[in-house]
Amino acid sequence: MNSNDRDRKKEWKREQRQLARAAFPMSDPLLESLFNMVNEHVEDSGCDHTFRFTKHWIAEHRQAEASVLDWLNSHGGFCDCEVIANAADHWEQNR
Repeated sequence: MNSNDRDRKKEWKREQRQLARAAFPMSDPLLESLFNMVNEHVEDSGCDHTFRFTKHWIAEHRQAEASVLDWLNSHGGFCDCEVIANAADHWEQNR
């Protein structure tokens, strides 16, 4: 790969991260809080393959449930344990 191709690829990746960040349903500190809390509860209680802990956090922090769950679903978070395994990973890679 030549220098121009590397530069274009680097720029494309930067643009993709910017687009991903722009689509986050809330600020980084709130997402970090969500992922930390859900992770703690899943580690302690296991996952019942629902959004039990995620929905509790959303309500407690007065976030728009539908938009947060849509974003989580679109990044592989279909239940609490997948929120941690997939959506948190997407956030980590793009924040």
